[in-house]
Amino acid sequence: MTRGASQLRMLIALTLSSAIAVPAFSAEPRTIRDLDRKEVKVKPDPPSDVKAQQAIEQYRRFLEMESQNERLKAEAMRRLGDLQVEVDEGERADENAFGGLGVDEAVQLYEGLLKGYPNYERNDNVMYQLARAYGAKSQPEKALAVLDQLVTTYPRSEWFIESQFRRGEILFSMGRYRDAENAYIAVTTPGADTGFFEQGLYKLGWSLFKQSRGDESVSAFLRMLDRVLVQDGRVRERDSLSRPERELTDDALRAIAITYSDLDGPESLDAALAERGDPPYAHQLYEALGNLYIEKERYQDAALAYEAFAKRRPDDRFAPSLQVRTIEAYAKGGFASLVIEGKQAFVERYAFGSAFWRERSVSDAPEVAAQLKSNQKDLAEYFYALAQKDKKPENYAAAARWYRAMLDSFPQDAEVASTRFTLGEVLFESGRFAEAAREYETTAYDYPPHAKSAAAGYAALVAYQKHEPSLQGESKALWHRQGIESALMFATSFPEHPESARVQTKADEDLFALNDFDRVIEVSTLILERTPPVDRKFQRTATTLLAHSLFDRGRFAEAESAYVRVQGFLPANDPDRAGIEERIAASIYKQAEAKRTAGDATGAVDDFLRVAALAPNSKARSNAEYDAASILLQNKQWDRAAQVLEAFRKTYPNHELVPDATRSLAVAYLELGRGTQAAAELERVAARAEESVEVRRAALWQAAELYENSASPTNAGRLYASYVKQFPSPLDPAMDARQKLADMAKAQNDLKTRSQWLDEIIRADKSAGAARTDRSKYLAAKATIETADQPAAIFQAVKLTAPLNKSLKLKRNAMEKTLAIYGQALDYGVAEVTTQATFGMAELYRQLGADLMASERPKELDADAREQYDVLLEEQAFPFEEKAIELHETNAQRTGDGVYDQWVQRSFDVLAKLVPARYARTEISEDYVSTLP
Repeated sequence: MTRGASQLRMLIALTLSSAIAVPAFSAEPRTIRDLDRKEVKVKPDPPSDVKAQQAIEQYRRFLEMESQNERLKAEAMRRLGDLQVEVDEGERADENAFGGLGVDEAVQLYEGLLKGYPNYERNDNVMYQLARAYGAKSQPEKALAVLDQLVTTYPRSEWFIESQFRRGEILFSMGRYRDAENAYIAVTTPGADTGFFEQGLYKLGWSLFKQSRGDESVSAFLRMLDRVLVQDGRVRERDSLSRPERELTDDALRAIAITYSDLDGPESLDAALAERGDPPYAHQLYEALGNLYIEKERYQDAALAYEAFAKRRPDDRFAPSLQVRTIEAYAKGGFASLVIEGKQAFVERYAFGSAFWRERSVSDAPEVAAQLKSNQKDLAEYFYALAQKDKKPENYAAAARWYRAMLDSFPQDAEVASTRFTLGEVLFESGRFAEAAREYETTAYDYPPHAKSAAAGYAALVAYQKHEPSLQGESKALWHRQGIESALMFATSFPEHPESARVQTKADEDLFALNDFDRVIEVSTLILERTPPVDRKFQRTATTLLAHSLFDRGRFAEAESAYVRVQGFLPANDPDRAGIEERIAASIYKQAEAKRTAGDATGAVDDFLRVAALAPNSKARSNAEYDAASILLQNKQWDRAAQVLEAFRKTYPNHELVPDATRSLAVAYLELGRGTQAAAELERVAARAEESVEVRRAALWQAAELYENSASPTNAGRLYASYVKQFPSPLDPAMDARQKLADMAKAQNDLKTRSQWLDEIIRADKSAGAARTDRSKYLAAKATIETADQPAAIFQAVKLTAPLNKSLKLKRNAMEKTLAIYGQALDYGVAEVTTQATFGMAELYRQLGADLMASERPKELDADAREQYDVLLEEQAFPFEEKAIELHETNAQRTGDGVYDQWVQRSFDVLAKLVPARYARTEISEDYVSTLP
């Protein structure tokens, strides 16, 4: 192989070895040494998989050769130096490696190259690498000198910007901030596409900062932040930043914060932004300022810094988070009152409905919603705790306000039910019972079941009770009704609650007190159907209310069953038993009445009589039995009616209806043909002093008649006599009673008693005065004329014997007594008695005349004397006969007045014999009816 071919092969090897990347300055480090460890952009030579050490050896052998190609030799020197620097950096990156020898060789190569080949076209690259090597050897001054030469000699080199950046870094580390500033200006002046723009602005800012040129440094930092943090007009999320970007950003923000903290803090920042205009990341500037104050434990200043942005741009997306930082700052500083004020400011500024949420939803700013919720809760709990401690109404009001705000802001929150319950507690404790009741109810019934459901439902009832005494009139009535409904809802919603049955029963009682009987029926039924059954005392109450309500609603059969059920809950000595028994009786009674009205007489009677079976001690029993008897009487079921009435009177001997029962019994007995029993009942009626006179009089009379018709003359006479004694007026019935007594005496052939009653009849009429009646006169007339029978009989019995004067005197005396009685009879003016008296008087005269003619003649008379005696008797007898004819004719003449009775007829018969010429012809007779007064 020729020498030239060998050199060529070596050059090819060198060329291939250039695939090993040559590090460039990164955008991140602050010193040359730091830059050496960073990956930078390079212009790669053709790739090769040749290892660095192999390449170094090849380059070394090449340079050991005597090459006539200066350009190729210079290139080989450059590449060997680059490889040595690369290997050195790799070894320095490995803590276990020993480095330094390679970079020294590289420095020699680079310096030799620059000295031996001053016109080498790539000397700018060599200078760049030489500066790197000096940096690796910790010789910043030499590195700076090389870089100064590079930027001066090669202003258009591709390494110009990076070299200026390396100059700035070295100058900055040397404290030559003015020179560093110029270097960084050179880096940033060409524009943003050099790869070192952001880092250049960053270090320019620090250079200005170190010179105490605050406004200028801030401007540089802001230019850098504009570049790094803003994309498409929006602030990049921190997570989207690379680690170097985050570090640059944090340092820049801190520098800005330090600048303004040395001035007037947030006021200076406000002024600067007002002049420059707010960048999209303005909130980070204020946050950085606040954070700096926090580090210095200047908590109030930190809070003011955070809040400055919230005040400056309250509707900004990041304003709420800084407002939160304000609160945190106050908390760290121990400013409790300021913490509360800060929380209040936050929730007032960022409550839903505020300008912040005008074009946002919760999904757009979930952390703001979370902070809103947290602060509202903190405020509510704070004021509630404070109120519980000092009992001040304003603190309770504040707590209520914030709990309401929580509910309004987060109605779908998982803890909303618990929050509302707590609001109810706040309102209750502050005496706002009506509001508390509403919140408790909403907590209990408007959410799915939760831990506080039952407690809230019961608390609502307590609140209802507490508020009611403060109301009056219709408002109180309405509130009371609402409380009842709440109680019913509680009982049905929470049947397992230990107070459920009691609450439901109490509501039932309240409904009953309001006369809401339909609801009572409904609620009582629910109580009694509960499973497991409620306590017996609640069952007793519910059953009682159910029974009363069914009764009120006219559902008497159901009421009866309910009352019977109530009895099962009552011990024998329970004071309520009597009342419930009365209710059972009343229920049955009402059923009977309904059947009676409907025409179901049999059913009504059965129900009335059923009272005795189910309510034997009830007051209604007697009336029920009597009503049953009345229906039986109305339906002419006499025998059953009598049985019921008999039992009634036996059971209730002193009942006020006993007299009615007695009268009814009398009717039943009469209809059954049991006159004697009927009379006995009427006699009882008549004996009751409580009865009216008319009732007693009528009953006594009827009883007497019944005895009379039942062939019980003794009882009849006794009652007629009692009647006369008790009821001498009105006159006519008493006169009739006397007449009946007289007639009964006659029937018993007791002439003495009859005579006494006839005298009583005459006396009663005579003493009646103006009260006399036609009837009394008639009976008195009849009695009077009957008293003539005895003297008339004596008259008939006296025989005219000799001596005539003696016997005639007796006879005449008897005649005169009889005529006197007839005369008294005539005075009554009773036609029937008048004709009889007239006839009797006529007959007395006729009989006397006849008796004179038939009288005994003296025995000592001769024929002549006898004849004369007879003539004398005839003369004596004739006037009597004439008088008799006259009186009979008077009777006969009464026919002209329409009076034609047996006495007139008999007068005609007598006249026919006494005056045959005028009265012996046949008379046309007519039926007649005695005219009675």
